Amino acid sequence: MTSLLTLAAAQSSRQSPHSNRIAAWLTRTALEQIVDELLRAKGINPGRASTRTRLACLEVAYRDEHDVPSRSQYAWTRLSEACHQHAYQLSPTYQEVQHLLEIVGSLQTSRPQGPSAEGKVAHR
Repeated sequence: MTSLLTLAAAQSSRQSPHSNRIAAWLTRTALEQIVDELLRAKGINPGRASTRTRLACLEVAYRDEHDVPSRSQYAWTRLSEACHQHAYQLSPTYQEVQHLLEIVGSLQTSRPQGPSAEGKVAHR
């Protein structure tokens, strides 16, 4: 588990008024780093592309592993909603944040093992 995911888990356990939202921000940041690592493992340099673009690239790079892009997209969308809540919306619950933490943690273990293909040319 990345240090960000460890921090997010600790933050959600604090049970302060904003702890779940803070945990969602930390988890989303960890997810964005994991998406970058997953792309690099397939020889794609994400550069300065937006996260939505990176998720689209992930769909192509992992077309044989449908669960990786779909779990990534689901987690990023739900975490973004939790991070950018409006005053009239409820904060994410502890269970929601824990579920998203589990998804992101499972994506981290989905990374291909071995040397990454960072030396390949990036496609833009």
